[in-house]
This record gives sequence, C-alpha cells and structure tokens, in this order.
Amino acid sequence: MRTDTMIALLAGVFMLNACDSAARPPVTPGSPDSPGVPDTPEITVDNEYTGDNGHYDVYILADNEWKSVKVYDALCSDAAKHSQIWNDWGNDKELRDTMSYSIYEADFSSPVKVRVHKRTGTFNTVEVRPGTYSIVPVDCGDNTVEFEIPSLDKAKVSVEFDGDRYHNLFLFGYEPDPDKPSEGDPGVIWYGPGEHDAGDITLTDGQTLYIDYGAVVYGRVVVDGSHCRIAGHGILSGDRLRHWGEQSWSMGAIILECNPDRDAGRQDLEIRDITVVNGPSWNISIYNYYDVLIDGVNTICYILNGDGIDVVCSNAVEIRNCFLRNYDDCITLKVRHNASPVSDLYDVHVHDNIIWGDFARGIVVGIEAGNREQATGYLHDVTVEDCIFLHHAGGEALDDLRAAFAIGQYASPEYAWTNSGTARDMKNITARNLVFDSIGKTGRNVAIWQYPDMSGPCNMDNVLLENFTVYDRNGVTTPAIYIDANQHSITNLTIRNFTFAGQKILSEGSECEIYGDVDVKFE
Repeated sequence: MRTDTMIALLAGVFMLNACDSAARPPVTPGSPDSPGVPDTPEITVDNEYTGDNGHYDVYILADNEWKSVKVYDALCSDAAKHSQIWNDWGNDKELRDTMSYSIYEADFSSPVKVRVHKRTGTFNTVEVRPGTYSIVPVDCGDNTVEFEIPSLDKAKVSVEFDGDRYHNLFLFGYEPDPDKPSEGDPGVIWYGPGEHDAGDITLTDGQTLYIDYGAVVYGRVVVDGSHCRIAGHGILSGDRLRHWGEQSWSMGAIILECNPDRDAGRQDLEIRDITVVNGPSWNISIYNYYDVLIDGVNTICYILNGDGIDVVCSNAVEIRNCFLRNYDDCITLKVRHNASPVSDLYDVHVHDNIIWGDFARGIVVGIEAGNREQATGYLHDVTVEDCIFLHHAGGEALDDLRAAFAIGQYASPEYAWTNSGTARDMKNITARNLVFDSIGKTGRNVAIWQYPDMSGPCNMDNVLLENFTVYDRNGVTTPAIYIDANQHSITNLTIRNFTFAGQKILSEGSECEIYGDVDVKFE
C-alpha cells in the first residue's frame, strides 16, 4: 500500500498533468481562465419545466431559446453508508441518496449549449465528466452554470457540484429518432409522452416495444420470442414494482427479462436508447440469445443485486454507447447454471460505454464461469474496449473481485451452495483503451480474481490488458491492478501500456499486486 505522502504526490502529479491533458480537474465557477458563454437579448427562455424538480433545472439552447428539459430523480446507493446492512425494505431510504437525471433531444450538427441551475444550496466548484471530454462549465451567477456538449458521441455526462457524486445530475442526450414508429403500427406496442401504469408487458416473436421521448412507463417487460426490438428515448421505471428481499439479497422481479424460460434458440434482439431506473433486482437479463445489440441504453439502480445488464450463455452480442450506474455490477458476462442449456458465452463486444459502479463491479467478465461437474459451457472470446469508468467505491470490501473493471472465475452454482464443483476454464479475453476517471478513494480500478473455495483447479488463458489509463485525483487506497490466482492458474497474461497517474506500470509492485501462479508479461 502507498503511504499518505505517496498518495498525495501521485495525486498532485495527476493534477499537474491534467491541466495540460484531456482529463481536467474540477473548474471553479467564475475563474478568470474560463471563457464566457455570451447571452443576447434575442434569446428567450421557455420555462415549461422550471421548478418542476426540487434539485435542478436544465435548459438546452435551440433556435435562440433556452428550452427547459424535464428533470427526474432516482435513488442511488452510497457504499459508505451501508456496512453490512445493504437493503432497507421498509423504504426508509436511510441508506440511499437521491441523484437526478435528464433526457434531452438536440440537433448535434454543432455543439449543444446547456444551462444547469442548482436549486438547493450553493457551490464552489463544478465538474462535467468524463474529464476526457474537456467540457468547461462557466459560472453565470444565481447558482447557474453553462457549458457546451461538443458532439453526439459526448452527449452523456455527469454534472457534479463540489465533488458530490451522490446528488449529481446525469444528462442523456440523443438526436431525434428518425425511425420512430407511430401509434397503431402493426406489431408495435407504443407508449407516448406522459406517465403509463403498464404492469407486465410481454413481447412475442417479431414485436416492438417503443417508449417515446417524454414517456415514463411503470412496469416490467418480458421478451418471450425472437426478432424483438425495444427502443425509444423514454423511461422504463420500477418505482411501482415491489422491492423486497432479505438482509443481503433482493428478490424482486427483473424489470426487463429476455427469454424468461432461458431456452435455447432465441435470436435477433435489439434494445436501444431507453432509460431503465429503480429496478427491484437485475435490470436487463439476457439468456441463451444469438445476435444481440444493446445500444444507447441507460440504467440507474440502487438495489444490492441490481445489475445493469446480465448476458448469460449467449453469443454474437454487442453492448455499446450505454451509460450505466448500478450499485451491483453494471455489465456482467456469465455462464450460469440456470441457463437451459448451459452453453458457451462467446463473441461478445463491449465498447464505448460510460460505467459508474457504486459498490460491486463496473464491467466484469465472469464471475460465474460454468461448472465443470455439471455442464460443458464455458466463457471465451470477449472484447471490452473504449470504455470510461467514472466511479467505483467498493474496492476495500471483503470480496477482492470488486473493481471498476474485473475478470473473475467461480463455479456456478457457487461452491458455497453445493459444496462441489469448480469453474470451467476461460480464454481469449481482451480489454483495451479503457480510461479510469478518478474513481472513488475506496474503490479499485482493475482486478483479476480466481476464487479459492472450489473443489479443484481451473485455468484462465490468453488475457490482454492493453492501453489502460488511470487518473487518480482522489488518491485511491488500493493498487491500480490486483491479481490473485489462489490455487488456480493464469497463463499468457499480457499487460501492455498500462499507465497510472502518468507512470507506466512495467512490473509487479505497489501499484500491481500479483499473487499465485500467474504467467504475466509487461510491455
């Protein structure tokens, strides 16, 4: 572990480098170095949603008018508040915080100007992340800042006042949907602007669910067929679903469950652009599918085992352009015992996502990796690239796989449940071009962990970690890379161009702890 002096030094180096690099520190409103955003008398203000939310007002400048955009609230979980009490089923919210989010449509042919008014308290600094987007907010007085979203590929951001990541504001931007269906189109279940208490929605072969911009659908969705599509710039909310469970496990319904019987043979699934909030357990679950595209989806969930996207025993899967904030795993790729059949998970491409893990893991390849004593399915040929990790806070937990990016190997069902079995071998896992944007001080950036409590050894082979950049303004207290094979083995692991706080990691040491039988090469 680093000493406090070393932490301060590394954090200071990062701050100095950040001023001349793409990853910027927080901006102080009113700084003389901050360019002004001019306003003119010709610009008018639309106040349709002004004051509708207790925390923020948001405006987009279009056609010489500041158009107000609706702001919603969502619960989020602060790991520091939890200890071992993880769920408050009485809904007292003592363990939760309230963040806000806003979905906006704009013409991104040129930069989009945004105005945010903070309705409560005051602030000294404001930061718009990811820092690599180089978005500089400007103080306009009256608790208001303005900034520009440079392009559509940078349209999703987090606005954070005084470094507060638990009462922050997410902005999710889209261009108007050119493929929007109309109400009454054959094969389309359509929800327009406004609130809808939908209950259970079931899609069968060839059907489309469309949740339009401005719509909030309360309920859950079951996809029970092939060639199905879910799209739209609206919200699927679990607020009115039952949230229940026990001390350490939620038992609510999956809010978007694809292939509930987990049978073989399902294919051609597309989930695009919707925002899923406050699910009572897993949010998006996909079993035994071939040819899956998840594009532009957002999730916010505070539940202990409220994973964002779980992909199990599937192949030809692409997950891109998503912004996921979950207390449990944001994206997890599994070979799980309750698939039917327990087939391989492979040919998976996860890229260009923004990831915010409040406690467990941001993106995790594994943990559940099949069971040698029960089935032949195994995990292989997975690529994760061009993703940005904005937060992780659970790296000091007892489970040493907790990290913003993780690769894990454990039998499914877990050995602890069955007292038998070991994970199947894993191979061909590539992760490249990942950026860690100053995660929480108690978080962990990268972990590879083979679980010790299995009945026999397993192997992980041909793993590449390439072009990782870790910014560490917060002085994280865990090593940048943590690897433990326990009684198992990792072969052909390459760590290439891994940079922490401006320094390239070329060997084991305080920022790269390695335990067990690990065949590793640094480049």
